[in-house]
Amino acid sequence: MSLVMYELKKLFLFPALWAFVACCLVLNILFLAGQWYDRAAFNEISGSVSMLGQRIDGAFLSGLAALPETDSRDALLKAAGELKDEFDSYDVGRLSAYYQEMVKESPIVSAWMKRKYEKVSERVKTLGASDKGMDAYAGPLTYQSHQFLFGTLLRAVTAESCILSALSALYIYGYEQTNRTLPYLASSRTGRRLWRVKAVSGVTAAVLIFCLLSAVSLCPYFLFWDYGGIWNANVSSLFNYLSAQLVVRPFITWTDFSVAGYLTASLAMGAALTAVCSAAASVSGILSRNAYIAALTLTLCGAGGAALTSFLGERKWWVAYEASCFHPVILWFDEGAWFTESGLNAIAPFQECLGVCLNLALCGLGILFAARRFGRKDLM
Repeated sequence: MSLVMYELKKLFLFPALWAFVACCLVLNILFLAGQWYDRAAFNEISGSVSMLGQRIDGAFLSGLAALPETDSRDALLKAAGELKDEFDSYDVGRLSAYYQEMVKESPIVSAWMKRKYEKVSERVKTLGASDKGMDAYAGPLTYQSHQFLFGTLLRAVTAESCILSALSALYIYGYEQTNRTLPYLASSRTGRRLWRVKAVSGVTAAVLIFCLLSAVSLCPYFLFWDYGGIWNANVSSLFNYLSAQLVVRPFITWTDFSVAGYLTASLAMGAALTAVCSAAASVSGILSRNAYIAALTLTLCGAGGAALTSFLGERKWWVAYEASCFHPVILWFDEGAWFTESGLNAIAPFQECLGVCLNLALCGLGILFAARRFGRKDLM
């Protein structure tokens, strides 16, 4: 444990780390500034919902009508009055048929899609029976606020954390060579075992970096955007929706999530995805003695994976396409739709969780293999 702390100390005393964090904070504040125009309306709706409760019913509409007239109140009253529980009659079969037609060249993937949307249909029936879709959430501003928080701000935080954690891992591995201490450490079996400690240090640093960037980015957001009245709202409110592959559909999660629960789950997933990037950088750092080559290799694997998915989709090689959707970059790209059916990019419930676990396992095996190879490698 003391060796892990020593490696972390070397990293967190590196000035460039804090310069990168400062740049990320500035960028995220610019994102917040771009959403400032709807802050007052959002806070007003949140305050109204806090007084009246989340569930839209007759009492909610009567109480809302009794509030002083404002543009936000009138917009919410109109939207809530027109809202009907579509989960009672939502036709998942049309969505299923659309995606089965899209992947018709592959009977296997078509069967996967059919099975997935059968499970979505069961979930829709559960939502219809529970009336969770009638939660007000943020009313007419639900889609914009939800996509900004989870699809823009948190996705930016995850990307920044992944990049910084990968660079941090490479810095940890390149530290000995930069300071010319590599021959001394590599001359003994005990010294070479330090490379496994560096992997643990890198993953630990990745989680800490993600927590830091999340805190400094989300605190200003929740300071100015009042979520007090909507923390318990179900994110599958009918005010919320997704748009993917030119199809608009309700925001249907695989299980019930409140806003607070969805935020917690997204943060946990973001931390795990950051750990994946750090572990992948550790594999590259151990196998390569040159930090620049290791960074280039990691960049090509990331960008190449995303390009490969696009290529496979264009070629309509759907089995390979679905396999490529487990790539960390594709998982990150879908962050705004985590824990939903995710359209073409998923074939199973909670695929992002399965994908992160699979990537962590592969990177863990890669670290063990690379460390074992390094332990036997002649560095002269």
